Amino acid sequence: MTDVTPKLDYPVQREKPLQPPCAYAQLRQEEPVCPIRLVTGHTAYLVTRYEDVKTVLSDLRFSREALFRDGAPRAQHIEPDPDSLIGMDPPRHSTLRRFINREFTPRRVELLRPRIQEVVDGLLDRMLEAGPPADLSAALTRPLALGIICDLLGVPLHDQETFSFWADHFTSLKKYTAEEMMRSNRDMRSYIVDLIEAKRAKPGTDLLSALTRQMDEEAALTESELVSLVVILIIAGHDTTVTTFNGGAALLLSNPDQLELFRTDPGVLNTAVEEIVRLVTPGDGIFMRVTLSDVELGGRVIPAGSGVIAPISAANRDPSVFTDPDRLDITRDPHDHIGFAVGPHFCAGSALARAELQIGLSTLFRRFPTLRLGVDVDDLEWRHYSHLGGFESVPVEW
Repeated sequence: MTDVTPKLDYPVQREKPLQPPCAYAQLRQEEPVCPIRLVTGHTAYLVTRYEDVKTVLSDLRFSREALFRDGAPRAQHIEPDPDSLIGMDPPRHSTLRRFINREFTPRRVELLRPRIQEVVDGLLDRMLEAGPPADLSAALTRPLALGIICDLLGVPLHDQETFSFWADHFTSLKKYTAEEMMRSNRDMRSYIVDLIEAKRAKPGTDLLSALTRQMDEEAALTESELVSLVVILIIAGHDTTVTTFNGGAALLLSNPDQLELFRTDPGVLNTAVEEIVRLVTPGDGIFMRVTLSDVELGGRVIPAGSGVIAPISAANRDPSVFTDPDRLDITRDPHDHIGFAVGPHFCAGSALARAELQIGLSTLFRRFPTLRLGVDVDDLEWRHYSHLGGFESVPVEW
């Protein structure tokens, strides 16, 4: 790719916090497969059309495992994890995905709904008692999402906040040095190894106990693979939900007609959550893939060995698929968004994310009928340095 001149630096900056970079819409029309420069200095291609994004996410010619080949482009300064589910292709990925699907089931999530409601109610009680103003992210969304995924896995309550610190390093593109990121990753993995041993000695009803038992009885995966699986479940199981929840709340608060409908018509809850997932996809193109052969896409040949970034946030705003794509319409149905990805790496925690969004948002606006943003929506600060984006804070009053 040395003969390709990058047109943009990635990550591309957002002009408004609730919208993907304006460059995506322009590229979709003018150069849907565009060479870009990564923070590591490597060159890659950015894909912005809905169908092309779906192709990159589902076509096995676009590989995650190829990231580990010598000379492969890098999107971060640290080496990717070869034992992580998100770094695998089928058939290895398929084997481990079946392993997690056997325990991380919709039924397990349904059984969690009363616990999610309990946590939401407790956090909102404290937010109400403390009085306005508040940071919605600190008061509700982050402790909710982190608490639920840690409860699910059986992480002790007193250790849960440490994972927030580790996750911030794990998802960083340029906030921390490579040394700081690697140290946090080592500390997190060491903690999980000890936790697995504790579950082995004294198993409970939590997900990690079940996965540890499967590992020991069936030898279906290595301990390193299980550790990496737990890392991804915790990172993806809370940081992505925080981003989507915060963005959904901000969207509703900045669209009074939609908020009124959301508050008064319980029948729109499910479609409202799907619309929020469409418009507030975490990150603007994460988990780069590498082409295994020359691939023609969007009228351009992408050479073998090239990095390709396919932002779901760009696909979910494609006007060829979604009418008036930048407008929040909580009655939009049917919904063809790919907010939970598509293909082999479709989000394993989608049912949990939906449950937290449905319960959390409906309870928040029922209990705080006068809730409003404490700043103009365009003054919310987007975390450009993070793979998953999200707001630094969401100031609210009531």
